[in-house]
Amino acid sequence: MKILAIKNHRAEGLGYIEELFAQKGVEYEYVEAWNGERKEDGDAYIILGGPMGVYEAEKYPFLKWEMELIRREAERKPILGICLGAQLIAGAFGKRVYPFKKEIGWFHVNRVDDDPLFGGFPERIEVFQWHGDTFDLPDGARLIFTGDEVRNQGFRTGEAVGIQFHLEMTLELIEKWVKTTEGVPESIIDESADKIEEHNRLCEIMVDNFIREVEQKHNL
Repeated sequence: MKILAIKNHRAEGLGYIEELFAQKGVEYEYVEAWNGERKEDGDAYIILGGPMGVYEAEKYPFLKWEMELIRREAERKPILGICLGAQLIAGAFGKRVYPFKKEIGWFHVNRVDDDPLFGGFPERIEVFQWHGDTFDLPDGARLIFTGDEVRNQGFRTGEAVGIQFHLEMTLELIEKWVKTTEGVPESIIDESADKIEEHNRLCEIMVDNFIREVEQKHNL
């Protein structure tokens, strides 16, 4: 099994997922798409976040490559899109991605449908958000998570799953993002200390389920 993690910004990696892959002996490789790298030989893909918008694909042409990859692979291989990655899945299927309510910090989302990737999740969870865009659902997609103010928080279409929130965060990552972003209150760091353990537990469940999906898809 080899999982390709596609990066849209040098600072946005797998976070806690990287630690879990290392613990479980899962082979993974970063693809620095933002820097011109292109690889398509993964058994599965994780498409990571970034500060740009899908509607800026002319300015950031690597986003076009990623959407083409999603369209080709979404019925063949597991794909997990996180934040911008989720928006790219929507954009790959011709749906609108647009600026909306900014969410930075901790917000609740509700699980409104069952999905193998989130088996074991409670119906209402508190997750870390860092986004200002939202998206329309692809035709035929199944909505999995909704937010109190930003509705579309997680969905599946074929083998592709998008989540708007950042389950991959560690306390160190949160501190780094907050301290390097102007206008973001540092109180988020203190708040995160009480929430990160449960957040990491949810990430562990998702990663175990994702590995299982990849194994089943490829008979590994």
